[in-house]
Amino acid sequence: MRHLFTQFYLLVIACFLAAALLMGGIYQFTAERTGNRYLEGLVQDFLDRFTQELATVPQSQWPDKIHNFSQRLHLSLHTATLDEQPLSREDIAFLQAGNIAIVEDDATFRQRIPNSNMVLIIGPVPYLSFRQEQHWLILGFIIVLGLSLAVPILLWMRPHWRDMRQLEAAATRLGNGELDARAALDNSSSLATLGMTFDQMAQRLQQLISGRKQLTDAIAHELRTPLVRLRYRLELLEPAPADKDKAALEHDIEALEFLIEEMLTYSRLNQPELPLKLTEVELGQWARERLADWQAQGANHQVILSCPQTPLFWRGDLRLLTRAMDNLVGNAVRHGHREVKIILTQDSPEQLSLAVQDDGPGVAAKEADRIFEPFVRLDESRDRRTGGIGLGLAIVRSIVQLHGGKVSLQPSQQGARFCIQLPVHLDTNRYQSNTDPDLRHT
Repeated sequence: MRHLFTQFYLLVIACFLAAALLMGGIYQFTAERTGNRYLEGLVQDFLDRFTQELATVPQSQWPDKIHNFSQRLHLSLHTATLDEQPLSREDIAFLQAGNIAIVEDDATFRQRIPNSNMVLIIGPVPYLSFRQEQHWLILGFIIVLGLSLAVPILLWMRPHWRDMRQLEAAATRLGNGELDARAALDNSSSLATLGMTFDQMAQRLQQLISGRKQLTDAIAHELRTPLVRLRYRLELLEPAPADKDKAALEHDIEALEFLIEEMLTYSRLNQPELPLKLTEVELGQWARERLADWQAQGANHQVILSCPQTPLFWRGDLRLLTRAMDNLVGNAVRHGHREVKIILTQDSPEQLSLAVQDDGPGVAAKEADRIFEPFVRLDESRDRRTGGIGLGLAIVRSIVQLHGGKVSLQPSQQGARFCIQLPVHLDTNRYQSNTDPDLRHT
């Protein structure tokens, strides 16, 4: 609220000061200039007569005349030489021409005595002093008025800010997977329409996600049943098909079963309410233990592991991380030629990376983002040959995003290099609120 209040208050103050300066400029250009001319006209006749009178008498009599006149006017009058005047050259020339100069700094009037190098000085004049003080009074009034605007602005903004915070909290909860989160703003709120629209959107989103999950589960269940019957009837066929045909049929059935499992996995990973089972692990030791399994995925490939000597501690769902790395390694084995490299690095105290590099044909840079979309196959004939269905990398991205990280296709001189970047924070559940209850506060 402080930031929003400051911005709004500064905007109001800027508009207020602009209006005040404009009005002050108009006032100074009209009223003050008119007042100066009127006051100058009143003093002009008196000074002309008095200086003419002083010019007709010897300079030795000036002090008595000036003193007597000062008593009658109740103003201070004295003389000084023209060279002593704290004025600019233009003002000195103005005085020499016989004009009256008003000096606001010391609230005085000055006029040169004819036929002499002396100047008659009247003042300080109370009216000019008051005008000098009036400028400070006006400035103080503007400052007080500007500060007082903060109170109505704060009173007006506070209920709006409260409702915005309530709406923000509901949006945050919804983004964290709490699909029943609602803003529930009061009907009297100025944001009531926005809150109602948000609640309707959240309700619709909850229905869509729930419906999608039910549909996916139902489709998977309905597909599994005929697949089981197909496999059973294949065993009971009389006469039995040739071994080659039977192997081809079993391969197709296995491909369908794999597709169903991948679809269910991807659907579960994209459920906002999916809980993470957090465990703390040293990734170097974990990778060394998994190396044999990764090697088994590519019997004709050499899988090389590279990791630093220093421990790489990380906390997250190890089961999901294993699935993501299995997918990347399997992808590298399918499209690589002879070698697959797995590289673990500590990028910073807050981030670590797991990269998988193959020596295959690689992926065009323009496809770097598209390749992580579900069911995207850049070379469909290749994926049919290798068994890919276009969900492996999409599953990797979903797993990494659940942990607050990112996966990307990085530039490589040969082959494709996929890199997973994960935060090292032990507080991984700041990215995923629905972690296991027993691990949430460990």
